[in-house]
Amino acid sequence: MKIVAPVMPRNVEEAQAIDISKYEDVHLVEWRADYLPKEEIVSVAPAIFEKFAGKEIIFTLRTDKEGGNIALSDQEYVAVIKEINAIYNPDYIDFEYFSHKAVFHEMLDFPNLVLSYHNFEETPENLMEAFSEMTKLAPRVVKIAVMPESEQDVLDLMNYTRGFKTLNPEQEFATISMGKLGRLSRLAGDVVGSSWTFVSLDQASASGQVSLSDMKRIIEVLEADTSH
Repeated sequence: MKIVAPVMPRNVEEAQAIDISKYEDVHLVEWRADYLPKEEIVSVAPAIFEKFAGKEIIFTLRTDKEGGNIALSDQEYVAVIKEINAIYNPDYIDFEYFSHKAVFHEMLDFPNLVLSYHNFEETPENLMEAFSEMTKLAPRVVKIAVMPESEQDVLDLMNYTRGFKTLNPEQEFATISMGKLGRLSRLAGDVVGSSWTFVSLDQASASGQVSLSDMKRIIEVLEADTSH
């Protein structure tokens, strides 16, 4: 299971001041560019990509439709993604599939998409359909993060992940049940086929995130060989 940690600078000074030593045990860095005004994203990008040159980077522009901090039209959203991709070619690009479905056809040539769906209100009844629709498109990663209202919601998310991973073993999934109730999905996602877990360093980027230090200890316990 790969550990993902966010970086969320609000200006170029904050980007330049990032202490990369804190990310030493992180496999992937998610740049949440939505903490910046749209006009400043491209000018802050060099600081991010230079600092994390040795790490895999996920470029994420989380809009207000899915719990983020920036409001963009479909065309503005795609334009920023295309500009960043053309200059820096990030290892992964997050695309909010259901919020920007109308322009998804413009992303078909991108081999590194993380197709994502976030619901901070609930675990919708049509969650299986969301899994199915996104998996059929065969992106690099299918990412689903939903808010549970019951223990069953957490188990449903994990069970759907297991089912779709079993049927599509080549497809990568990153699935999260958010909040305190859903924390089990962050800790044991690997068991059911979720490849990534998102942790916090100084500031959590989503409800229920576990700290990097705690996650490292948990993974060590889960992966320890206790056969002797």
